[in-house]
Amino acid sequence: MRPDFLTGAIDLHIHSDPDIIERVGSSIDIARDCARAGMRAIVFKDHVFPSFIKAKLTQQMVPEIAVFGGIALNGSVGGLYPYAVKGAINGGAKVIMFPTQDSVWNLKRDHLPLPQRQQAMGEQKKPIPVVGEDGKLVPAAEKILQIIAQYPEVILSNGHVGADETLVLFERARELGIKRLVVEHPNSNMNWKDEELLRAADLGAVAALSYNAYNPAVGKRDPAECVKFVRLLGPERCVLITDGGQAYSPRPFETMRFFSEMLFELGLKLDEIFIMTKITPARLLGLPEA
Repeated sequence: MRPDFLTGAIDLHIHSDPDIIERVGSSIDIARDCARAGMRAIVFKDHVFPSFIKAKLTQQMVPEIAVFGGIALNGSVGGLYPYAVKGAINGGAKVIMFPTQDSVWNLKRDHLPLPQRQQAMGEQKKPIPVVGEDGKLVPAAEKILQIIAQYPEVILSNGHVGADETLVLFERARELGIKRLVVEHPNSNMNWKDEELLRAADLGAVAALSYNAYNPAVGKRDPAECVKFVRLLGPERCVLITDGGQAYSPRPFETMRFFSEMLFELGLKLDEIFIMTKITPARLLGLPEA
C-alpha cells in the first residue's frame, strides 16, 4: 500500500486565477481540490497582484482548509514600498516576498521564460535593487524589514532576489529578530552555490524546493538533484513546494503527491518527506503541531 502523502500536507507556493496569464484554475477551485485531497493548508502567490486578498475570500468559500496569501514587492505594487507592506500585513498577508520578476537577478538574465515575458505585457521592466553599490540594504528595504520585525507571525521570502542580495537581506533580518525566512526555489533559480545556501540556512532560512525544476514542461532536470539539496541542508531546513497552477502542469494537489512519491522512490524516508510537507511548513505558518 502506498503511503498517504497528502493528508495534512501543506503547499507554501501555488499560482491561481484570477491572474494576467492562464492558470489551471481559480483559487477557489484549487483550494477545494486540496481540501478534498486532505491537505491542511495552502499559500497563494501572485507576481502582479497581492494574493492575500484572494486568499481571504477563498477561505470564506473553502473553510475546510487553511488558506493564506501575501504580496510580492514588484513594480505593480510600487516595488519596495513600505506602505504596501504595512497595508498587506494589516490586510492579513502571511508572506512578504521581495521582488520576483522585477528583481535584479531575474532581469539580468539573457532569456526570460515565456510566462514572465507574457506577464510583462510588453512593458520594459526596471530592476528593483535590494542592495546598493555600497553593499548595504537600500533604505526602503531596511524600512520594510523594520516593519516585518514588528510582526513575528509574518514570513519573509527572498522572492527571486539573487543569492548575493539575499544574504545581505537575511543577515539584517536576523539582526532585527526576524525568524521566519524562506529562500524561494533555489533549485529553480540556479544562482545559489552550496556554501551560500548553507549560509542562508545558518541564518535560519528554510529552502523551498520546487517541483518545477523537474517538471518535464519547465526545468526538465534530474529529480535526484532534489535529494542532494535535502542531504546538503537536512530535511528540517527544507520544504517541498509545487510552485503549481500553470495551465500546462497537473493540479497542485496532484503535483504535491507526485513530488513526494518521486522523492520517496529516490531514497528519501517517509519521515523526512513529512518534515518537509507537514511539520516545517506548519511551523512557518504558525499552525499548531498536528
